[in-house]
Amino acid sequence: MLYTYQDGTELPVQRDFIQDLKNYVECLEKILPLENQIMELKDSEKDQSAVFERKIIILSNFKEGMIHFLPAEQDNDEAALLGPCIGEIVEVCDKFIRRTREEYEAEISSLKKSSTVQIKSKEAEIIKILNPFLISSVYGAKRVYDISYDQTLGGTLYCYASGLQFNYKLHFVDDKLTVQRLLGDFSLPFMATTGLFTKEQKPRVLSLAEFIVLSVQYDDLYNFSLDLENKKKILRIVRKNGNFSIYDDGRDITADTDLAVLIEDSELQKIPKNIVEYIRKSIASFELTEILIDDDDAIANNLIFDCMKIIATQYAAIVSECIRRSPIKSEISVKIQTEDKTRTEKYISKDELYSSLANIGGDGLEIASLIGADAAEREKPSGNNRYFIV
Repeated sequence: MLYTYQDGTELPVQRDFIQDLKNYVECLEKILPLENQIMELKDSEKDQSAVFERKIIILSNFKEGMIHFLPAEQDNDEAALLGPCIGEIVEVCDKFIRRTREEYEAEISSLKKSSTVQIKSKEAEIIKILNPFLISSVYGAKRVYDISYDQTLGGTLYCYASGLQFNYKLHFVDDKLTVQRLLGDFSLPFMATTGLFTKEQKPRVLSLAEFIVLSVQYDDLYNFSLDLENKKKILRIVRKNGNFSIYDDGRDITADTDLAVLIEDSELQKIPKNIVEYIRKSIASFELTEILIDDDDAIANNLIFDCMKIIATQYAAIVSECIRRSPIKSEISVKIQTEDKTRTEKYISKDELYSSLANIGGDGLEIASLIGADAAEREKPSGNNRYFIV
């Protein structure tokens, strides 16, 4: 598929932008009410706690005021007569305040438990809605993979974009990953003992096909590391800023002139491409686990709307270009060319986009302003016939 603007210029991201835009609005429609409900539950819990505390303060102040008006000085006869009465009055007040506090605390505890269950359920629903969207539809996100083997193969994907971070737990089709599976035929030179009597150390090229991949940390083509293991050796291959280092149980074999000359550069250069290809083909499932904005937990701190605003600014740039490069200024449209050269168009009117966002409420209107859909030019449809994919 080739995606272009109306003037034939390729989109900066080769995706179905119109569909992503519709998916974005659909996510907003679902998650903003959930986030608002979570905030209402938290506010209700705080308000109720404050009400209970005020009631306890009223009772405590009443007790203090009552004590203030009781006779403070009495002669021996009065003290003998009034002392026990005053004591019992104060004791009754203390008991009532304690009992009331216990009742309020029990109510607060029950309220918190109920709120927590509801909040966790709604947070899980938000995660479920955003799970397929964030991994595919946040443009230009830097992706960092951390894959490891511990009885089974698993990993984490860290994505970063404009202060927004979201992490995914990854599950792979393989329970265990070998070098053969990841890199194909792959060999490296090592110092090996030869000779029955002389026991000389000589360079020798060995196949790593049966080595187990213990971990892969992948930032990009020029920065990554692999840890490999068999029953005898632990190897570490590191590429930092494009430069390779290879460690054999801690010994840098790339610094050994006798071994370095035997290392085939083509063998090393294929590593990053093979890692990327394996990840692309072998992820069985992914699970959104965390969303952060400026290192704050976006779910716990009710910052999901702020996250969606960051994505809206990304989309706004493409919306603006779609309109600028199209003769029809009331629409956001792209051209699609399939592999067999069939060309179609896909579009959404600014009115339709604005209407969908406006129906969400004030937050939706804010997004409409950010994305560039709040000032649609009311143009009459042209006579052009359109063919579009739903």
